[in-house]
Amino acid sequence: MPSPLEQVHRFTRAARSNFYYAFLTLPRDRRDGIVAVYAFCRAADNAVDDAPDPESAARELSFWRAELERAFAGSATHPVAVRAAEAARQFGLERRHFEEVLDGVGWDIAPRRFARFEELAHYCDLVAGAVGRLTVRVLGHREPEADEYARQLGLALQLTNILRDLGPDAAAGRFYLPQDDLARFELDEAGVVGSAPRRLDLLRFEAARAQQHFEAARAFGRRWPRDLCAAEAMAAIYRRLLERIERAGFPTGPRRVELPRPLKAWIAARAFVRGRIVRA
Repeated sequence: MPSPLEQVHRFTRAARSNFYYAFLTLPRDRRDGIVAVYAFCRAADNAVDDAPDPESAARELSFWRAELERAFAGSATHPVAVRAAEAARQFGLERRHFEEVLDGVGWDIAPRRFARFEELAHYCDLVAGAVGRLTVRVLGHREPEADEYARQLGLALQLTNILRDLGPDAAAGRFYLPQDDLARFELDEAGVVGSAPRRLDLLRFEAARAQQHFEAARAFGRRWPRDLCAAEAMAAIYRRLLERIERAGFPTGPRRVELPRPLKAWIAARAFVRGRIVRA
């Protein structure tokens, strides 16, 4: 039977995640730690998303909350939780950051709307920023500036995901863009997912907002260019993805905009090399 570590790597490869390609360049121990963090968060998110109804989703989330408790008590049973517990011990990861991710996942059990960007930003910080806080700790940083880097990058990544998944999310009853932004551009949700005249104005506005957060994250990332170059590789992959989404006109069909795997590997490798070449 494969070890928990082997099962986690298989799970992450099967997900074809941008996360996985960005961190291939890391030393083995740190790569394994980040893959373990990602796999736990992804497994919980998938369990809720794939549940047939809200009651089932709530039960799935309860399982992962209980498994997280068992993980930090040393008695986890799921291989993903077993490996997350090992990574937590190795890198001093705090349970509260895993709990933040589960709190964010719980927001998706019932469809909700965000009146203002500040509300959406809080959700993004739970589902993506908290993953970033775990990640920077595996990379060796827990300074307030590193947490701000995680917050800014998490916002940028999650906004990119939202713009990519407009159609599938709407089909599932979810709509994440702030309601006051819709009002500003005189749109409703159907118009954003459909072909309303000003939909591109709104979506370009949201894409520019994501780019601002990528830039804010980069400003912090420059403080530790060697340590965070793998995270910057992930940012580079997502920035290219955002550009492709915008060029495609923010499509809302069932087929998501993706980057080819060789391109993701090339972007990650280039970003990693650029981060490692630091002038004295």
